[in-house]
Amino acid sequence: MSSQKIILDHNLWRKGAGGAPAGLVGEADSFAYAGLDLNLAQFASTTFSGTSFSATTFQQAVWTGCTFTGCTFTGCDFQSIAISACTFANCSFRAGTFDQSRFSATRFTQCEWDGLTFHGGHWENVQVLDCSGTTIRGDLLTGEHVDFTGSHFEQLEFNNARINS
Repeated sequence: MSSQKIILDHNLWRKGAGGAPAGLVGEADSFAYAGLDLNLAQFASTTFSGTSFSATTFQQAVWTGCTFTGCTFTGCDFQSIAISACTFANCSFRAGTFDQSRFSATRFTQCEWDGLTFHGGHWENVQVLDCSGTTIRGDLLTGEHVDFTGSHFEQLEFNNARINS
């Protein structure tokens, strides 16, 4: 079954219109998606290349060991997502919410972050390398072993945060 069919079936399942829960494992994807409900979706060891998601929810999703290259996420809700051992290269994230999210052993390289929130999130062993963007906010964000080498954000506001303390 193709990655696109699995993702679209998960959206149908979430909306009560049939389908089945998504469990992408070892797949490859390069499609464009809009307005999907991918809450609770589980992606493992999947490669996304040029995939785009807009106005899509990923609440309480779990991504493990995935690779994202040249992907675009616009207006997405990642509340309470768990991302572990994933890499993001040349990806853009715009107008997104990562509140209560958890990142571990994850790397972002040359990514663009614009209009994102990370309220109440937790990061462990996260690299944000040579990334740029505007208006990044995070209240009560905690993190250990976080590396922002080469990154520049026009407005980065972490309030009551504990990073590498």
